[in-house]
Amino acid sequence: MLLKSIAVSLLVAVGAIHAQAVIPGYPPLYEVPNVNSREVKRWLKQIDLSGAPKIPLNVGEVPPCPTEPFPDRCNKWCDQCNADDLFFCRSNNTWAITFDDGPQLITPSLLDYLKAEKLKATFFLVGTNVVQRPDIVRRQFAEGHHLASHTWSHKGLTALTNEQIVAEVKWTEKLVRELTGRRLKYVRPPYGDLDNRVRYVLKKLGYTVAVWSGGEFGTNDWMLPNLITEKEIVDTFADSLDAYVAGGRKGGVISLEHDLDVHMVNLAKKLVPLGRARNITVTDVAGCQKDKFPYQRRRDD
Repeated sequence: MLLKSIAVSLLVAVGAIHAQAVIPGYPPLYEVPNVNSREVKRWLKQIDLSGAPKIPLNVGEVPPCPTEPFPDRCNKWCDQCNADDLFFCRSNNTWAITFDDGPQLITPSLLDYLKAEKLKATFFLVGTNVVQRPDIVRRQFAEGHHLASHTWSHKGLTALTNEQIVAEVKWTEKLVRELTGRRLKYVRPPYGDLDNRVRYVLKKLGYTVAVWSGGEFGTNDWMLPNLITEKEIVDTFADSLDAYVAGGRKGGVISLEHDLDVHMVNLAKKLVPLGRARNITVTDVAGCQKDKFPYQRRRDD
């Protein structure tokens, strides 16, 4: 949990460099949105959450594992329970590259690299950062990248009420739709923190939960440069790809990276060639999943 706390501090510190909303009318930055706002009340009227599992709320911005057992909780990490989360994807011999926590000031540099390499990635966007840097999101969409949700304030969802989860997801959805005309379909809960209650709410909102293929495919790039070296990550990732190839390249793997700073972007440039050297198709989550409709198609608000 200490390492996760460091990650939170990094997210806030990087975001605070330019902590001023560009688009008015959205919730305060880095805070869970008010569930009593007119917009959230309207969204809550559109869905029925009465069947949500009565799982006790966790505690903390980065929730630790609950100490008390609870039947059918299916906490992603604490119970080692994947449920039907997107852990691998459908296409064989495929690697979906994803980046969390953006957009940040370094993101255009990553976009330049992906464009030069003719690659598409999935960006799990934090609403707080989108509202500060809308032009970057417009560019991501225009260049064909797959946009997905990483909530509004990047808080652990098992510690939030059902109504707060709705607010976190819908405000980010509304903002990205305002910028691109598309309604997000995929979501990655911050820290991969979810249980069956969180899953229930997200599904009611029309979302597919996409995590990552566990272990080394998580990269731990947010630990750069002080807690881990680039070489350590590259070597471990290469071993993981070798194991995937040796296993028959069944299904597609999903990696987790971040576009928070130059160290992480430089790492991404080292990892991509590893996949190509093994003749693995590098794409985004929607491509890996063979999803012809990477955004929600419903038109209601």
